[in-house]
Amino acid sequence: MKRGVLLAVVGSALLIGVAYASAFLPGGTPEWAPWLFVAGMSVMMVSTMALGAAREGSIGRLWIPFGLVLVILMGGFGLVLALPPADPLDPALWLGLPPRAAIVLYGIGFLPFLLVPVAYAATFHEQTLGPGDLERIRDEALAARGEMPLSPPVGSPDRRGRGGERP
Repeated sequence: MKRGVLLAVVGSALLIGVAYASAFLPGGTPEWAPWLFVAGMSVMMVSTMALGAAREGSIGRLWIPFGLVLVILMGGFGLVLALPPADPLDPALWLGLPPRAAIVLYGIGFLPFLLVPVAYAATFHEQTLGPGDLERIRDEALAARGEMPLSPPVGSPDRRGRGGERP
């Protein structure tokens, strides 16, 4: 999973770079460049979320909200690009804003802002570090520095002679 997500990050960075570089082509920016930028930005955002949420090589059930966020981002940015410019003489307003601004603020900004924290809260116990994980990480850090681990190996008696439990 991690390799695929890293490939998505690199691929999306390349898409964004090509979109930026296309501005230097003769004749100005081509019409496909903003669409390439939309795809690259959307995939980059979701890929970095997946890298941050990955635990033991998987994001678990978070693939569902992350997929929804990807659809919201690509659809929202795509709709912003596809809509005609606002008419200053007859401004249409969506919830008090011009259509493009409303899509960016309410759709691209607000919907993922609600969706992602709720998804993390729903999967908190699956995706966060367990009690033994923190001790293992501390011990590995101490071992990397050449110091003695604080906790005994799993299943061995601790310094007080009791089995595998810590007070």
